[in-house]
Amino acid sequence: MQAVSSKQARPLVLCYHAVSSTWRSQLVISERLLERQLRLIAARGYVGLTLSEAERRRADGSLPDRSVVVTFDDGFASTLRALPILAEVGFPGTVFPVTGFVGSGATLSWPGIEHEFTRETEAELRPLRWPELETLQEVGWEVGSHTVGHPLLTAVDDARLETELQVSRAEIVERLGCCDSISYPYGRADERVAAAAARAGYTVACTLAMVHLEDEPLRRPRVNLATVDTGLRLRLQVAPRMQSLRRSRAARLARTLHRNRSWLPEAD
Repeated sequence: MQAVSSKQARPLVLCYHAVSSTWRSQLVISERLLERQLRLIAARGYVGLTLSEAERRRADGSLPDRSVVVTFDDGFASTLRALPILAEVGFPGTVFPVTGFVGSGATLSWPGIEHEFTRETEAELRPLRWPELETLQEVGWEVGSHTVGHPLLTAVDDARLETELQVSRAEIVERLGCCDSISYPYGRADERVAAAAARAGYTVACTLAMVHLEDEPLRRPRVNLATVDTGLRLRLQVAPRMQSLRRSRAARLARTLHRNRSWLPEAD
């Protein structure tokens, strides 16, 4: 596959969270469906890259015609279930753990998912631990940050913002040797947050929203794929034309009409 010479080429950046065939949640994709989605993308000629690799190749103009970055937010232990699936289709993954939970092993919990905890789901909410993250890194995955405690960064004060970004990155660097990327909790980042991420030493960061109006190194947009994304809907979700639509004037209008998510935490 020939590389695109223009630096305007964009990778398709996908977002997932937990992987399970038994847990029913909007956060979850089943192993079977994850495989179907990624096989369709691979069959369309996409080259798999980590987020940092895609950013480097985007900057130097060597990004393939079609490239895909498969990311997993939060650091659910069930991310390990995706490992053989991605290996089979030839894609690396990029995982963003919340470092405070990696170290403690406590059940994942923050505003927006705390209601998911039951006796039946406790195991599903287990976080990845450092040895597991090291294993993923050793097979070619990238480990980035998802902060220390998963706050809404646009709502915290400057001191908390710096701590969440810097401490999480420093711990990953200490444990695994590097940390170039971050996924912002709740997918939200404004200019203040992006500037703080740059000061903390990140070279690329990603957001998550229906519209893709900001597309810069420290606010790269992603496409969320879920259980409903099958058949025609899946093909539309990953189509290059749909990515263009997400950046259109119509998308800008849609965002002005979009109401805030009720599960987003309020300012401290």
